[in-house]
Amino acid sequence: MARGGNPQGKGLTPVLSEWQSAQPALIRQRTPRQVIGDYFTTLLVLSAEFNFKPASGVSYYLYLRDPAWKLSLIAPEEWLGRAPGPCLGRCELHPDMTWQLEPRQDAGENAELGAALDAFHNGFLDLLDRDERLEDSLPHYVSHLPYYRRLLAAGLASSLKASLELSGLTQRKGREWLKAAARPGLGHTD
Repeated sequence: MARGGNPQGKGLTPVLSEWQSAQPALIRQRTPRQVIGDYFTTLLVLSAEFNFKPASGVSYYLYLRDPAWKLSLIAPEEWLGRAPGPCLGRCELHPDMTWQLEPRQDAGENAELGAALDAFHNGFLDLLDRDERLEDSLPHYVSHLPYYRRLLAAGLASSLKASLELSGLTQRKGREWLKAAARPGLGHTD
């Protein structure tokens, strides 16, 4: 009798546990501006290099290590002058699988950070500037991402899709989202 693998299927348990932990624990209604803001911020953080499993409620820091972003647990003042690059700000993963970013006060003074953010923003606008519905373009599975970033992207997609349904914002094309997010007075409450 040849031995191979685990016939009881116990090898799937860690993967299923990881998958479950990347699902949104909370779904909330959002305005169009909140959807776009959460989508942009979370994609920015998920574009960063990191090789650990982020946890909700923990502070992380987003650095620009030319030409890429890097997510770290180490605050700028803890690097003792050897930071991987300029720090954009503090990040936190929320239970709904979106990220919040609090930019540093001096981040706007750094031309390198500004240029990198402009480039990312332009790519984000290109992503939205389509006739495809937003819920169809969410990152349900992104094969080129490393494991944890892929799981978090799928969690983001689940969260935003559920929020769109809860908020009555489905069936809108990307271009409509761009127009809606640019208009003032959309019931933005945050």
